[in-house]
Amino acid sequence: MKAGYGNYSIIKKIKRQKVHLLLLLPFLIFILIFKYTPMYGALLAFREFSYRTPFGGEWVGFHYFKSFFSNPDFSVVIRNTIVISSLSLIGSTLAAIIFAILICEVKNAVYKKFVQTVSYLPHFISWVVVAGMAMTIFSIDELAPVNSFLLSMHWIDTPVNFLGEADHFWPLVTGLNVWKNVGWNSIIYIAAITSIDKQQYESAVIDGANKFRQITHITIPTIMPTIILLFTFGVGYILNAGLDQQLFLQNPMNISRSEVLDTYVLKYGLQQAAFSYGAAVGLFKSVVGIALIVLCNYACRKFLKMGIF
Repeated sequence: MKAGYGNYSIIKKIKRQKVHLLLLLPFLIFILIFKYTPMYGALLAFREFSYRTPFGGEWVGFHYFKSFFSNPDFSVVIRNTIVISSLSLIGSTLAAIIFAILICEVKNAVYKKFVQTVSYLPHFISWVVVAGMAMTIFSIDELAPVNSFLLSMHWIDTPVNFLGEADHFWPLVTGLNVWKNVGWNSIIYIAAITSIDKQQYESAVIDGANKFRQITHITIPTIMPTIILLFTFGVGYILNAGLDQQLFLQNPMNISRSEVLDTYVLKYGLQQAAFSYGAAVGLFKSVVGIALIVLCNYACRKFLKMGIF
């Protein structure tokens, strides 16, 4: 009898939510086709590639994983990927939080909306355009904006080759990542700050707390769950340093610092038709990403008493 009532209840809920379920259907189909169906191709990491069969021929076990781990480029590619991703994640998170706090302190509504709108624009600019702008702004030419400014201030004696010296690549690509995404990443933080009860700030003002103490004792602790949630998801993408920015800014002079997993897979997995090898590297990235999310969530639950699952 209970099961019968349960089924009847579920049917009633489905009928009541039928419009929302129909709206959700296209997205479920999209995820099924473009996210879950391609996962079958991960089998190629354990098989020899063959044009005769869709997902490979003879099974080879972990052969391509061993080849990748024993490759001399492995340590360099992993180092570059982790450093670039970590710098971008930390820099983007800090910049987005600071920007969100500052924008919420602006009282002029028109100016506030203008700054917010302008800050979102870089997110929609293609990396092709951003790389072209970077090549112009950071060019070794004496008339290029950055070198011209540094020379005029007598901080350098000769123009700096920002794009041609490997030591400058990590700060350069980190700065571009932060600039491109700071406005977009701040949206959720702004929403979180806006939802804070204003009475908390009024009570703090009565108690004599200045603006800095209000931020450190009310704003940041209140949005901490949001920070942890987004940071945990970001850690899961630590091996996704991005393809476009590295590919467009990469050249033979900075390749020792710019070669990451994505560009490595493109060159050796696709351009040289080593599809099984590329699939193995891609699967390695996914497994490490899932493991990092679980570990980060466990650490957050253990030390901060909060997590995403």
